[in-house]
Amino acid sequence: MDGYKYTIIIPHYDIPQLLMRCLGSIPVREEVQVIVVDDCSPEGEKYPEKYPELTRPFLEYYRTPQGGSAGRARNVGMCHAKGEWLIFMDADDLFVDNMYDLLENNIDGEADVTFFNTRSVMSDDLSRPSKRNLYGTLFERYKDDTSELSFRYDFQSLWGKVFRQSLIEENNVRCDETKYSNDVLFSFMAGHLAKKIKVVQTPLYIVTQRSNSLASSQFSGNTISEEECETRLNISLKIARLIKRYKIPF
Repeated sequence: MDGYKYTIIIPHYDIPQLLMRCLGSIPVREEVQVIVVDDCSPEGEKYPEKYPELTRPFLEYYRTPQGGSAGRARNVGMCHAKGEWLIFMDADDLFVDNMYDLLENNIDGEADVTFFNTRSVMSDDLSRPSKRNLYGTLFERYKDDTSELSFRYDFQSLWGKVFRQSLIEENNVRCDETKYSNDVLFSFMAGHLAKKIKVVQTPLYIVTQRSNSLASSQFSGNTISEEECETRLNISLKIARLIKRYKIPF
């Protein structure tokens, strides 16, 4: 089917049980294309045989030619996306129970990017809140100050957002194929290019925190590696140059 309304792209590496939990939160609907891109997991070729959920209707399963980057996996997914709207998801996260109704009630065709609030929980105990919700203060401030700058330029993650696919494709917006911060420039450029954005206070997406995930170093207080530090620094410098080039009034 080519007439999808939504395309959900999920990069994955070697956490198949969490991926199954993630997929379980997405309803099987003919309007929703789900794309899972495995980033060269050791057993990735066998997953469709081992996990029947990967062969459900309207789901496509691909593998990256080279591992080591969720950004590369997302780019592969975008090459196969057919939906009018793009949604990115991490394999260890999930949607709220009424996610499809939330989308239908809030995606009105006017905004190029819609920002939904999120919930943040521990992966091993979904009833336990975590500290990973980096953007909750943006939504709180927006209630009193409706400036869009923070959403357009400070909301650096891809989750919790719905992008108009034509905006992404016509401007060739892609993720960096790095191990860390591969979604930051994508988020920045999509926010900058959007003619109109929309902010929804209701949570759509549930972000989970795991002790051994790539994102965990940001919340654990542990020393980050030299590679991670250098990558994040380089991305920050690129963002600073773009802010100067576009004369963004921070």
